Amino acid sequence: MIIEGLGKVSFVNGIFKVQTVAVNASGDPVETGQLEIPGIRVGEVINALTQAAQGIEEKLKENNPTSTDKEKKEPKEKTKKNGKKK
Repeated sequence: MIIEGLGKVSFVNGIFKVQTVAVNASGDPVETGQLEIPGIRVGEVINALTQAAQGIEEKLKENNPTSTDKEKKEPKEKTKKNGKKK
């Protein structure tokens, strides 16, 4: 199941229900499924997803540092007042 967004969200009979959506080839949002989480576990599930996403983000940064990350690690060359490099 691919999830590109969330549709309707409800809490019925102690179950947290989240409609998942994606964009089809025509550019229209379509339902791709439904998450059903027992109300007592919603916090745990959200925290676990958050931690997993943060872990993946850290791994991606390690494997593909951005130019701003490289700039932070590399010392900048000093310039004189007239703008010329030392």
